[in-house]
Amino acid sequence: MLRLKNLPFFGKQNTALFEGTTNNGTTKIAETLSKVDKDVDNEVFEKQNPDSKIFDTKEDTISKNEKIVETIQPSYLGYLSGVFTNIWNQTVGPEDIKNDELIPGSKINGKSKLNSRDASPTRVTKILIKKASRAEISNRTKVLVDKLMLAQATSSKILRMQMLSQHIQEFPGSRMVAVSNQSLVAYLLNQVESAAEAGVQEEARMCLSLCGYSPVLDTRGIRILSIDGGGTRGMMGLTILAAIEKAAGKKIYELFDHITGVSTGAILAVLLGIKKCSVEECKTTYMDISRRLFNQGKLSGVSGLLMSHSYYNTTLWVDILKEKIGENITCSDTAKQPKTPRLCVASCIVNSPQLQPYMFRNYELPGGNSSHYRGGTQHKVWQAIQASAAAPGYFEEVRLGTILHQDGGVLANNPTAIAIHESKKLWPNDPVQCVVSIGNGRSVAELELTTENRKLTKLQDKISKIVDSATDTEATHQCVNDLLPDGTYFRFNPYMSFPYTLDEIQEEKLDQMQRDANLYVRRNARKLDECAKTLLIPPSYTQTLKRQSISKLHKMGIFKLDF
Repeated sequence: MLRLKNLPFFGKQNTALFEGTTNNGTTKIAETLSKVDKDVDNEVFEKQNPDSKIFDTKEDTISKNEKIVETIQPSYLGYLSGVFTNIWNQTVGPEDIKNDELIPGSKINGKSKLNSRDASPTRVTKILIKKASRAEISNRTKVLVDKLMLAQATSSKILRMQMLSQHIQEFPGSRMVAVSNQSLVAYLLNQVESAAEAGVQEEARMCLSLCGYSPVLDTRGIRILSIDGGGTRGMMGLTILAAIEKAAGKKIYELFDHITGVSTGAILAVLLGIKKCSVEECKTTYMDISRRLFNQGKLSGVSGLLMSHSYYNTTLWVDILKEKIGENITCSDTAKQPKTPRLCVASCIVNSPQLQPYMFRNYELPGGNSSHYRGGTQHKVWQAIQASAAAPGYFEEVRLGTILHQDGGVLANNPTAIAIHESKKLWPNDPVQCVVSIGNGRSVAELELTTENRKLTKLQDKISKIVDSATDTEATHQCVNDLLPDGTYFRFNPYMSFPYTLDEIQEEKLDQMQRDANLYVRRNARKLDECAKTLLIPPSYTQTLKRQSISKLHKMGIFKLDF
């Protein structure tokens, strides 16, 4: 046992809490597994695998490495703290320091003394926890996979798959170790197709998604949908999607393999792709959200802006999201339902040295095919939407863990390039069949030059143009349009007869907005029909044969990306 009492800066009270925590050098085997393992004899498994260990929690893996240290919480001095420290070290000599002012661990004349502030109530006690090593994570992954393969009862299968899914979410890199067992993908695919219980099928689909498995496409190539931000102008984008849905004769979630949305587009992507609403149902829900949220007096808005940098009631916004989307559904949970497209929602990380996008995904990418963008699957769906739509000045920033999120439109208001990048990582060997990019309106005035004869612009105009450039969508459109083959890329962005605001809810302006969108649909009817036909192109005969062969190989346990 580690004798902390012998150390000079530990007292009896500090060590009493830790007596007995390191009595044994070995870690206890998780007891919860035996409660549901009526069909699997753990003792037999461990005799067959004498070197295997399984841990229920991270604490079990590192309990023997716990140590206690005491730190003093410093007063806040910001960036000046270093200056004061340097001055103190240079001007104060050993003879000027009193015994009750010594810092713990500091030495004078080779002797260590304690600080009298150790008795201060501001003292913080911390536990240094050794993180799980790569070998421990790898070993745990292999054991979880082996346990899953031995499960027989329905309850045992569900538990094993849940444990493996949670482990992969906690350590995303472990999915590469999991799929290295060639039987895992085959086993999960078999459960999806032949399991009698819906719960087993759902957990198997989610586990496959987290392992980086991408379903074999049944069309000629990848079909991608990208939806811009734009506030209540999102109803213009919904008018475009309604025309596509009508021309194709299928719902939006059936027409696309990957959907990406930002800000307003995030709400629409979730309603269309995860909730699987029709466009008309989505429009009804979306306008109900807008009217409830933006129907607020100026007095409360200004006070909220001054107090919390949020013009609108963030608490009300969260309550609406929980009501419409669901309170406990995580991004990874959405992969449980059949025929759910791969979906990601983009936000912007603002507490990093540089702004960077963050992807809330309902999938993990195949091992060795990592994305350029940070992301995760563990957050709630409503949290993803809140983070993606946290427009500065309109809503409060969203802190999830150590990351501070703002509206994704601050950095990528047109996420088409992000959507293509994510899709090619999921299906690296399939061509892009169709990319549909939905804009939520642009003003005709954006194309006109001013006639004012001025040598310099006003400061207000300069700031406004900087904001416009940050939320610009057309630059991405021009770049993607130049790179993709002809007949593959379709961009729809209606012209607005009036510069509608993001929080517009006046009925007369909403009616005018709808008329603008209807006019755009009529003028682009041929383009919309061509888009619908491109989305419905079936695979060629050789593609069908190849994909059937790949599906058979997957069911045989051969899962590779280079087919």
